[in-house]
Amino acid sequence: MKYFFSFIFLLCAITTSGQAIFPKGFKLIKGDNLTGEYDTYSNGKDVFQMHFFFRTYDDDFNWNDEKYKQHIADCMGYPMYRTTDSLLWGTGKMNGYYSYVVVDWNGEVFELISEQNDADFSYYSKWLISSIREYRKRGKMFMFLTRFRLIHN
Repeated sequence: MKYFFSFIFLLCAITTSGQAIFPKGFKLIKGDNLTGEYDTYSNGKDVFQMHFFFRTYDDDFNWNDEKYKQHIADCMGYPMYRTTDSLLWGTGKMNGYYSYVVVDWNGEVFELISEQNDADFSYYSKWLISSIREYRKRGKMFMFLTRFRLIHN
């Protein structure tokens, strides 16, 4: 029985170790999918969301390689760029909304969306990429808390 509780403790500790702490004013907006796949965080003006893009796994598998970079660019509709530390990022305008995307080293896709390309959009886009780097520096994986993760905590 103690092994069971140890396993549950480790499962909870792992899932909570990388949950993003959003800037003040952002709240969880539940999406249509009960697993939380379409959950977003919003302050009423700006929105953060994750994308769950399918990726094939093969023997020559590398996250954020040129093939995946092009796949994300095709999906988002604007070019993606690689940082010196191998993050992918891109920004553009889709359907009247400004979009800023960062793909972390595990291939997780995080997006910031806003109707306005203003100082808040600039601040939150910098917050997103710097937070992803900071979590990695601490040995944690940056993730948004979704209802699925809430159930398991």
